[in-house]
Amino acid sequence: MADVIISNTQAAATKMDYIAAMVQKELKEKAILSGYFTDVSQWAVKGNKSISFPKLTSFTVGERGSGVTLDAQALTATVDKLDLDIPAYIKWIIDTNDSVQSTIEWEVETVLRAASAHGRYVDQKLIEEALAARFEVSVAGDITRDNVLEMREYVRKNNGDLSQCALFVAVDQMTALLKIDEFSKADVFGQAVIPNGVIGRLYGIPVVEHNLLADGEYFMAEKSALAFGFQRAPAYGEEPAIDYGVGAVKRVMDALYGVKALQIGQALAAPTKSALIAGYKA
Repeated sequence: MADVIISNTQAAATKMDYIAAMVQKELKEKAILSGYFTDVSQWAVKGNKSISFPKLTSFTVGERGSGVTLDAQALTATVDKLDLDIPAYIKWIIDTNDSVQSTIEWEVETVLRAASAHGRYVDQKLIEEALAARFEVSVAGDITRDNVLEMREYVRKNNGDLSQCALFVAVDQMTALLKIDEFSKADVFGQAVIPNGVIGRLYGIPVVEHNLLADGEYFMAEKSALAFGFQRAPAYGEEPAIDYGVGAVKRVMDALYGVKALQIGQALAAPTKSALIAGYKA
């Protein structure tokens, strides 16, 4: 009986599948904010350069007496548009000699770091969009209980669902939060809100610390306040780079997507602000 040999063809395919799985896992772990907002990738199909979100006004209920008619009402519609305009891209080459003389497994390490960078970049874009569209709290400076209550009130008055909200804070603002009794003391709600050092909830709202927020920055947002859509999910490819030695490889990881703040100018929000994002930008 002849031996069965796994050829380079099968090995190469397995390697690329493994790298693709590794990239997606690392990206999900490093893109912290994506799970808190609305993924509209299913509509970012080939041929589209943007995604539109219709915004409809509401009806007003009246009470019609016997024999009396009420005027008919009409709904008006405008749109929020998410442009698929972020062509995120990383390219790197490892010199064969450097790779051979290193004790680090450069191929794996560089792929993981590229995926991590893409994940952080998604978060960076979401943060930039959120802070640009925020309702600004009335008192600047370190976050206080009054700031949190003001943001909560703003979102709630604009018909936001508080069960779908989260509060995102810079590292230094996490320190300020820990000075608020409602966040740090177990007896406020009858249970520990920071078990084992894990960031907890404030007034029932999850608190997320993020080091891509600059010192002094924080914002509260509802899930439907921000959308992101991948037209091309992060992908990995490689080709020989013979100029850097036999076996050297040029590697690329790229993606195409967009992010957008939604509910702009709705309810009580100013014309350029989201009804469901409030916070402070340093």
